[in-house]
Amino acid sequence: MIINAQTSQYRCRAMRPGLRQQVSARPAKKMSPEMRQAVALTLGTALFLVLAGGQFFHWIAQNDYLQVAQLQAVSASLDSANINLRAKKAGLMSPKHIEAVAAVRLDLHAPTPGQVHRL
Repeated sequence: MIINAQTSQYRCRAMRPGLRQQVSARPAKKMSPEMRQAVALTLGTALFLVLAGGQFFHWIAQNDYLQVAQLQAVSASLDSANINLRAKKAGLMSPKHIEAVAAVRLDLHAPTPGQVHRL
C-alpha cells in the first residue's frame, strides 16, 4: 500500500475567505412596482383570511356558549321538576294517603281491634 499517493486529487478545494462577505455585500435591488403590488396583495389576502378565520371561530364558540347556557337552564328546570315530583311521590306513598284513597275509592277501612284474630 502506498501512503500519501495522489492525495492532491482527493482534497477539497478551499474557498476564498472573503466570498461570503462579497455575496452579502452586494447592494439589494429595489422591488419593482409590480412586485410590491403582488406582495401587498398577498399580505392583504393573508391578513383578511386570518381575521375572517378568527371571526368564524369566535362565532362558533359563541354559539356553543349560548347552547351550553340554554342546556344549563333546562337542566335547572328539570332538577326543580324532579324535586317536586319526588315530593309528590312521597306524599302519595304515605300510609295515610293510601288509607284515605282506599276508603274513598274501594270502601276499605282499617280493621278494629276486635276484628283481627290470631291463630
